[in-house]
Amino acid sequence: GLRRGITSSAVFPLLRPGRTREIEIPLVIGFGEPIVAVNAMSSESDSDVKVLSSRLRGVFLLILPGDDGALTVRLERVANGLKAPTMVTSAGDGSGRLFIGEQTGAIKIVQNKQLLRTPFLDLSEKLVQLNAVYDERGLLGLAFHPQYSLNGRFFVYYSGQKTGEGIDHETIIAEYRVSGDLNVADPTSERIILKIDQPEENHNGGQLAFGPDGYLYIGLGDGGGAGDRHGEIGNGQDINTLLGSILRLDVDHGTPYAIPSDNPFVGREGLDEIYAYGFRNPYRFSFDRETGDFFVADVGQDEWEEIDLVINGGNYGWRILEGTHMYDPELANELGIDLNLLQAPIHEYSHAVGRSVIGGYIYRGIESSAMNGFYVFGDWSTGFFPGRGKLYYLQETEPSRWERMEFKLENNKPFNRYITGFGEDDAGEIYMVTTGLIGSLGKSGEVWHVMVV
Repeated sequence: GLRRGITSSAVFPLLRPGRTREIEIPLVIGFGEPIVAVNAMSSESDSDVKVLSSRLRGVFLLILPGDDGALTVRLERVANGLKAPTMVTSAGDGSGRLFIGEQTGAIKIVQNKQLLRTPFLDLSEKLVQLNAVYDERGLLGLAFHPQYSLNGRFFVYYSGQKTGEGIDHETIIAEYRVSGDLNVADPTSERIILKIDQPEENHNGGQLAFGPDGYLYIGLGDGGGAGDRHGEIGNGQDINTLLGSILRLDVDHGTPYAIPSDNPFVGREGLDEIYAYGFRNPYRFSFDRETGDFFVADVGQDEWEEIDLVINGGNYGWRILEGTHMYDPELANELGIDLNLLQAPIHEYSHAVGRSVIGGYIYRGIESSAMNGFYVFGDWSTGFFPGRGKLYYLQETEPSRWERMEFKLENNKPFNRYITGFGEDDAGEIYMVTTGLIGSLGKSGEVWHVMVV
């Protein structure tokens, strides 16, 4: 309905997630900011009310970002002219620098709000050949060692060229070291930690992060293709493959790494590197720098996106479940899995809301105290063309109950970009990377500082 005197309504007998229906509204001509209120009531769930801001331009109604009562953010652009950025992070060395990974292989530095021309490292020649129009491969992860200021060690995740048959490419986890110039890495210092065969080009995961325990965590997707179709039971529920899992490695001991003694499959069936499993595409995850809680955003299949609070040894359901919804119940019967023992997400949303969840961070900075303790994240885009990224936060309104809100934007305009990643600086301030184009054509990438007004 349109508030302020003009209303219109319709009742649908059934509206599935990801489906749309249209209703007619009375002809309104003019300018202004009417409010659109959508009331959803279903016999299958609780009722819900969505109040949307909008702008009337002639006979066109433009829906604006933000939920009624949500926080308003200012997006301060700190860098542009980037080529398909996938991540932004800091070295934790107190320098204040931001490191941005471009999908095409270069790691760039923003120092004193200036994008340096010389890359910190360029891995483009090591990558599999990318499709510039759209690709999920490339440079996908970057993590600096907790003692980086002392040892100069950092780790990357990239999609390397295949060396075997029957695969699309290889996931490479490698260690590098900084050179004598603090703004340039030593390209000859590569030490490969892990190689993983990838059957298809998509669902790569890609996140690298050091946990509060000092171990390196690695996110791996299910190997690609719709419906986790590789292997006899897929990869998500197969504990004898690294795919579809979060790995945890001790990169300070062993050759090339050691296994933490409390990894769940140490001394029993299953690969020792696995920390948690049952994921489809854990593209981005993070640790709460105050509590150590481990938040993983798992990109969904056809209908549901989910955010998980991950624990040691947890099974997060894919492909038995997509979110909390049945996808392949026969697989649970085949494997003898009790559905009650699967870990449920702390939040899920349907493809009527967004298409691909982009995991973010619990805010623990000082410049935007109003969102302290909120999980800031996004959705890549509501559709493929044009870019319509969404910026959200989760608030734990009571224990284990998380409420999603869409941020309002200070400029009160739609955000016509694809959201590709989030990161923190040394102080815990949150940054977001975006592109104006769907692939790596051109240099439409930007870095934004996310601040509450």
